[in-house]
Amino acid sequence: MPKASELLKEMTRYLDYRESSSGRTVFGVSYRERKNLERAFDAAPWCDMFIAQCSLAAGGKDMLGVVGDFALTTSHADWFRRQGRWHRGTDGIRPGDIVFFNWPGGDSIDHVATVEKVHSPDDIQTIDGNVGDMCGRRRRRSSLIAGYGRPAYDDSPSVPDLALVSALAELGDAPRFPGAVRSGQRGADVQRVQEKLRRRMFGLGPSGVDGDFGPATAVAVTAFQARNGLDATGVVDEETWRALWEAPLTP
Repeated sequence: MPKASELLKEMTRYLDYRESSSGRTVFGVSYRERKNLERAFDAAPWCDMFIAQCSLAAGGKDMLGVVGDFALTTSHADWFRRQGRWHRGTDGIRPGDIVFFNWPGGDSIDHVATVEKVHSPDDIQTIDGNVGDMCGRRRRRSSLIAGYGRPAYDDSPSVPDLALVSALAELGDAPRFPGAVRSGQRGADVQRVQEKLRRRMFGLGPSGVDGDFGPATAVAVTAFQARNGLDATGVVDEETWRALWEAPLTP
């Protein structure tokens, strides 16, 4: 069963993560793929999907079952209420609690985050997704807090979903295209291609990730291109480079 510290540790891996210019995030993409939803979720507001995906990655279904699996903050808060695990204000709040915010001028729950530290009942530090279009730490006053949910942690170690940990690391917008990467080349760009191929379970031969674009890497690139409907040339062009990061994961 889950521990609050496991969830918080997983969340710290994404501090300073920023959504793409299109609004697309690894959390929206992964949530959408996991639940077979429409692609609009890829760029949807992601504060709650961040919590769900980190919960599943940190502690598997056990963690997700006590933290909640939602994209909509109001539904998440209602879920805690139905379980009798909802608390108004900040009295008794502690690390690992899921805290819900009502911004000034609003009349419903606008945002959700996870409590990391309690400096005082009026000074709460959280780890937030989708604040300023990024993941970061924030400190806020109790006047902004509508209430919090208390997950049923029991401080026993749980089993992380390693497949999702890998998926979250895999998904995301590709970095700048460095120019075609092809047979005979060596260096950091080749190594990045090889790392993506390996994470997607394409074999690289006995040399593995060595930064040397040899025959085994060319075969792996060709196979990846064929699987993803690209021209199977064995050369990493701009379309292939982008797909190494952004193409849907396959079993």
